[in-house]
Amino acid sequence: MSLLILKDDSTINLFNNIIVEDGKSKEKQLASHNVTLLNGCEKCHVCKGGVAVDCDTHLIQPMIKHHVKYFPQVIAYVHFECHKKIHDIKNPIKSLIKYEDGDSVKFYNLKKQQAMGGITA
Repeated sequence: MSLLILKDDSTINLFNNIIVEDGKSKEKQLASHNVTLLNGCEKCHVCKGGVAVDCDTHLIQPMIKHHVKYFPQVIAYVHFECHKKIHDIKNPIKSLIKYEDGDSVKFYNLKKQQAMGGITA
């Protein structure tokens, strides 16, 4: 990920507002496509903490989407660090991994085909 440095507080606030609004917009879009959301994009499903702010840049670090299940889609919003905990090799959070091996590859291949106009959902 590239580092974006903004020195003006008003620009930082504007950028953070855009990040928040974009997340909410994407959340609504997913819901309108009948994707099951376990939580909203403002609170981590794993640790229940709110959106984090980078100490150096003061920019919001948006939650990421974790697929609990691909078919049908079930998504939880989580911090990046919490996402690593979900997939921890030694101690995964199994309750948030409800898909079969290969489902992610199938899902993203279908998405790619849809984007190229090959399949309509």
